[in-house]
Amino acid sequence: MGKLIDEHLALSSGISLAGFALIHFYDCSETVFEGFEDEIIDTIVKPDKISAVHVYLSHFQDVSEEIYQLRGAGQTLENSFDFIVRTLKEVNLHPGLPTPDFHSCEDEWHEECDCSEKFDKWEAYVHRNAAEIDKRIIHSAFQVIFLDKNFLRDFHLKLSKFIKSNISDIQKKHPDFVTAKGRIKRYRFPKWLTNAVFYRDKGTCTICRCDLSNLMRSQNTVHIDHIVPLDVFGSNDSSNFQLLCESCNTSKGARATTTSSMNVPFWNLPKSYFDI
Repeated sequence: MGKLIDEHLALSSGISLAGFALIHFYDCSETVFEGFEDEIIDTIVKPDKISAVHVYLSHFQDVSEEIYQLRGAGQTLENSFDFIVRTLKEVNLHPGLPTPDFHSCEDEWHEECDCSEKFDKWEAYVHRNAAEIDKRIIHSAFQVIFLDKNFLRDFHLKLSKFIKSNISDIQKKHPDFVTAKGRIKRYRFPKWLTNAVFYRDKGTCTICRCDLSNLMRSQNTVHIDHIVPLDVFGSNDSSNFQLLCESCNTSKGARATTTSSMNVPFWNLPKSYFDI
């Protein structure tokens, strides 16, 4: 299935961003889709590693604004500096700048010492590299959201309404990717996408849970399925796919959006834990 390359992920920042974006999805997704119309349209006609979910997440991620809000909320210079250091460490950026010695400083407000000057250099570094920092946090947040196929179904059902309303604009911009019926054309699945879906779904059919790894049995055929089908204004966005066996893919039909939240936990809790 191809070799995955290890990568440094900003999971704490990513989880925080993912949670915030999920909470606000149901009341602001349409506004975000319209605000990023060109970017969204470019992601949905064929699979790309920058998906519509990435575009959606970018609406909420702004590290420069976070620092500005911290300072505006009256946070101490030390607290703001701790936030900068944690964030840069998370995204694997190491500026090599002199560090303010807040603990030894006798100036409570840091007006007569060099702490403010050193802090300003760190803050300036973040602002200069904000675009890269935001990209790395968004990439990490996507790893979390990509696991939640129920949310992805909701996301793409909302996105299908956007596609239906904007199909004329999509056709003008990408005429070769829209059918005569006014739907997004089916597009081949690149290898990186089929690998990603297979690894995420652990080689298991999303619906019937049969094994598709062919390690134990080889009678099952791997199918990559659109969670929200093209026939109901689904798209080829790279976050709109799941792993199915041939039987489930055939029976799902061209208009159903069936998916599942079933997964394999790292360990199982005893059933008594869930007793009410």
